[in-house]
Amino acid sequence: MREVGVDISGQESTIVDDHMLQRADVVVTVCGHADEQCPALPPGITRIHWPLADPAKATGSNEEIMREFRATRDDIERRVRALLDSIAKGATE
Repeated sequence: MREVGVDISGQESTIVDDHMLQRADVVVTVCGHADEQCPALPPGITRIHWPLADPAKATGSNEEIMREFRATRDDIERRVRALLDSIAKGATE
């Protein structure tokens, strides 16, 4: 992320709890098991699943592994931009 000017050094994973869901309109899951294990969401919350490959499981040379991380990072950026665009237009498909 540093390569594209984003500092995530202070970020941590967050468990989505009932308090967070009260403020959510959309929940995005990003890994394979999350789609199957995500609990039912309250009515009115849209769940979107992005089946992303886990770059931490990449194998090969350092450059090949970094290529996987970069590809995933760029895919997430593209999807987030598209999601924000669709929300701005009033659709979350």
